[in-house]
Amino acid sequence: MNCKSTEKKLIFFLENNLPDHREAEAIASHLDLCPECRKKMEYLRETLSLLDKEKTVQVDPFLFTRIQGRLEYIGKEKSRILKPLFIAAALIVGLFSGILLGQLTVRPSKPFSGQEYEIAYLFHDNQIENMENLLLEEDF
Repeated sequence: MNCKSTEKKLIFFLENNLPDHREAEAIASHLDLCPECRKKMEYLRETLSLLDKEKTVQVDPFLFTRIQGRLEYIGKEKSRILKPLFIAAALIVGLFSGILLGQLTVRPSKPFSGQEYEIAYLFHDNQIENMENLLLEEDF
């Protein structure tokens, strides 16, 4: 086996993923004879061990509940802002619709002619005696 074919299959050799057992034996015998391929294998083994250490990350068991709590908090913050705005908008719309309905249904009534004369008669001074004349009379 030559160095080029050994280098291509070296990672599979380290992970024991070679399909043929004879191929693994050929790579092992080549590594015994070739110091450069052994050096590359050791470098690859160190790299893989570092990757294995990085792969073993401990997962926080409460991570999901924290994320879920934050999402609920964000939802509450939005509703905390939107709820008063919606209420204010509903009140303004209700106020203006009430004013418009009031103007449509209640119209100032036109006074009838009898009322106009009665009011005018009360304030007409010619027919009513002066208060001075009334007080000056002795029959009082």
